[in-house]
Amino acid sequence: MIGRGRLWLDVLLIAALAGGMALGGCTAGPPAISGDVDERSEAMALAWNLLSQNREVAGILSIKGTTPGTKALIEEIAAASDAAADTLERVARAEGMPLEDDGLPAAEVRVRAAIRARVSRELLFSSGRAFERTLLLTQVEALGYASDLLEEVAARLRATDLPEDAEEIRREAAAFAALRVRVVDRLRIASDGATAESG
Repeated sequence: MIGRGRLWLDVLLIAALAGGMALGGCTAGPPAISGDVDERSEAMALAWNLLSQNREVAGILSIKGTTPGTKALIEEIAAASDAAADTLERVARAEGMPLEDDGLPAAEVRVRAAIRARVSRELLFSSGRAFERTLLLTQVEALGYASDLLEEVAARLRATDLPEDAEEIRREAAAFAALRVRVVDRLRIASDGATAESG
């Protein structure tokens, strides 16, 4: 029989994945990658905005406690986000690309701000295992999105004849994908711990 904690985790993971698909939309296949400068700038801005927010994720640990393993993983994610954001800033400066305009419509900007505010409240007003699981779940979504965005940026940079920058960003995308796997594993550990406590 599946424990209540594991079932709860599976439901949340499905919800997170569904949310990601809703943001990304459904297509018959990947679009062709062009060297369009505006699209390259928008991809860079989207990735930079996400990473600039995620580089601060460890800050909440100064006011909320969690298990040592999760704390170390969140700090590693924050450091990786900081490094990747710095890479994007360096490339943007060299290429004269603005990072402030990500091309999102105003309604999407407002919705994303509302989501961030809601998640922040959920984190601030939770504690113990609930806080740990919520924090990790935000990173399942953020890391998957970051990895996909960075892959898109790398593809755009390759299309505009910047292969070295593209390869560096592609490696960072792979690192975020690997971190996401570790977060999912950590979520299972947290869920099993909650099941044991409730048993």
